[in-house]
Formats: sequence, C-alpha cells, structure tokens
Amino acid sequence: MTLASVIFDARAAGAKLPRSLVLFEQAARHWQGGYELLLVDDTGDRRLPDLAQRYQAILISCGSASLGSRFNAAVAASRGNVLLFPGLGDRRAANWLSQRLIDLELANGWDAAVLPVRRHSWLRWWWLLQRPSPLDTFWVAREWFERIGGFDPQLGSDALPDLLERLRACQARVSIDIV
Repeated sequence: MTLASVIFDARAAGAKLPRSLVLFEQAARHWQGGYELLLVDDTGDRRLPDLAQRYQAILISCGSASLGSRFNAAVAASRGNVLLFPGLGDRRAANWLSQRLIDLELANGWDAAVLPVRRHSWLRWWWLLQRPSPLDTFWVAREWFERIGGFDPQLGSDALPDLLERLRACQARVSIDIV
C-alpha cells in the first residue's frame, strides 16, 4: 500500500496555507491509501503549532532560508514512498493528487508528475516549453527523489523546477497533466 508524504512549506504558502490545508483535507477524505501531512517552517510563526495540530500535521522547524533545504528536511522526516508537493489554493490539485494516488496503487508506471497551475487556454501549450512554476503541484516517487540526491539545498523558488529537470535528465517517466 502506498503511503504518501504531503509536504507544505509555511513560508512559500504564506497566507494561503490555511485555505490550502482545508482543500487538501477535503480531497484526502476520498483517498484509498494512507498519508502523512508535514508542514515545514522557518518563520517561527506562533500560530503554526495550532494549525498543524488542527490538521494533524507534523510540524518541522527548519532554520534554513532556502526552499530546497527546507523541503529536504521535510523529506528526511517523512516516511512515505511517494512525495507530494501540493500547489497552493487550487482545488484541482487536491483532486488530481487523489487520482494520481489511485494510479500509483494500480502501478501505472509514472515516476513523477506535474499539474501546472491553471493558465489561460492559449498559454497552456506554451507552458510545455517553459520551466514549471513553484506553484505547480508535484508528485515524485521517493526512490527517484533519493536516486537524484533530492533538492538542491542552495535553490529557493527554483528548487521544484530544478528537481523536475534533473528527473527528466535521468530518464524518469514524468507526466505533465494539462487539465
């Protein structure tokens, strides 16, 4: 059975964090497999422990300023064989993750997947030629994450797009879903 580690970054999410957690919780009720929710924080915000407790999330305090380093700390504390980095405030992302977890249970062969943030229809195809946004929703198998050495700890907002580029360079099977 697949255990998914769902990782939110408090700094990147900012004011959208409570809404994103609500959307995630609503979608997760329909998931077949288990999951753990991790919230990595370098802000020291006093409201986060209560928020983490409300959503039964593991709060990970991290002193690092870079997103790549914070995500690496969260992955090190996680147990899941699938790592999920949900986009912020996008209802589609939570539902998409639900479908992706079903695909994992059926062993449909993807090593990673991306759901881009919603763009205007004329920009969707242009997106395929661009680097992904850190606001996109990412999913990656832990095996591949560890194989390529995780996130570059020096990178900030480019950490997720860089991870995707390295996965592609190593011939991981990456699905980019335009819904």
